[in-house]
Amino acid sequence: MSGSTQFILAEESGSGFFATHSRISWIGSKIIQSTGLDEARADSVHKAMWLRILGSGTHVQNETDQLAAKIVAVATVAEKASAAGGSNAAMVAVMRESGASLDPLLAQNFLRVAASPVFWLALDAAGDARAS
Repeated sequence: MSGSTQFILAEESGSGFFATHSRISWIGSKIIQSTGLDEARADSVHKAMWLRILGSGTHVQNETDQLAAKIVAVATVAEKASAAGGSNAAMVAVMRESGASLDPLLAQNFLRVAASPVFWLALDAAGDARAS
């Protein structure tokens, strides 16, 4: 089952919140890894990212929060587009929004990691594991 199909089924069964937010977090984690941040800073950004995803960290307080917000923006565009139209749609959406509503360097990092089919297989596999 493809990730987009699974997302639609999860949304219909009421577990869409978890599936969507987990996929955004996973995509965001891959973007964080692509930035080359040291482990402590990457961990701080990831925590701030999760607070933002869950809606409890909407106020930007520092550089870490700002970076997390920008990563969540890229990951959200990618997740919504991939759920609606697959991996190519996600990449097109991020390219289109790069420099407009998305940070161009983070969008470029996403496009670099998302160019690998392994990225999408892993994202779909993680979704399959959650649906079981």
